[in-house]
Amino acid sequence: MNIKKIFLLLALALLLFGSRTYLSDLFWLVIALEACIVTYIIFSVIKSIIGLKHKSREDFISNIREVLEQKLGKSFLIEFVITELNVFYYSLLVWFGKSRTADQNGKAFTYHRSSEMKTFIIVFTILIIGEGVLFHYLLQKWNEVIAWVFTILNVYGILYLVGFYNSAKYLPHLITQEKLIIRLGFQSSITLDIANIEQINRAKEIELGMKVPKDTYYSLLKLDTPHFEIILKEPVEMNGFYGIKEKVGKVVFRVDDRDAILEEINHADKS
Repeated sequence: MNIKKIFLLLALALLLFGSRTYLSDLFWLVIALEACIVTYIIFSVIKSIIGLKHKSREDFISNIREVLEQKLGKSFLIEFVITELNVFYYSLLVWFGKSRTADQNGKAFTYHRSSEMKTFIIVFTILIIGEGVLFHYLLQKWNEVIAWVFTILNVYGILYLVGFYNSAKYLPHLITQEKLIIRLGFQSSITLDIANIEQINRAKEIELGMKVPKDTYYSLLKLDTPHFEIILKEPVEMNGFYGIKEKVGKVVFRVDDRDAILEEINHADKS
């Protein structure tokens, strides 16, 4: 039976039998049924994922998305789950995956090595740890539960920072099958047809406090110096955090090997 129909029937039961006499018993029945449904979904998803053969870290997350969409359909909930899975996967489990080869995926171009990303992550991790210890000690005197909630949020913040840096390492820019994929770790990405590129210019630095135009995908930390600005013939959809999508006509990004990526783009454009 469709999951939505089950929840609809449960809601109808509450309306029909939700009198004072039966309300308490029915409430716990609903909770039990929902727990069974969620458990069924989790185990069926795990079973489906095990049955899929993933070749790389990125394929693993893609397989989970595919299975979840088959079970639950496309929704914000799916995007939320995928986002959180990315955080935990790239912070804790990424080292157990398999790497793709250049032959399987075209040419890969890193962007984290010459970035200030690592320094940024280290500094903020130290600040979070120091702040977390201090505030946990102060809040514990007032309310121990709130103190631990605050500490758990700080731990999540550290996992997020570590996961973001690892995802930048393991999700490079790619040129494959006449397409250019520009990424900023698991946070965002855009896939461009190389034939849709109008021109590539040297990017201008964005001054402190200056807003990024809405039609521009800015694929780097604002601490870093941008290298290239791609102007598109037709706008393309950019994939952001939690499934947010925006149409952009320009892409600003950086890359460790600037000459190599320009040469590969020109080569792919002529082929």
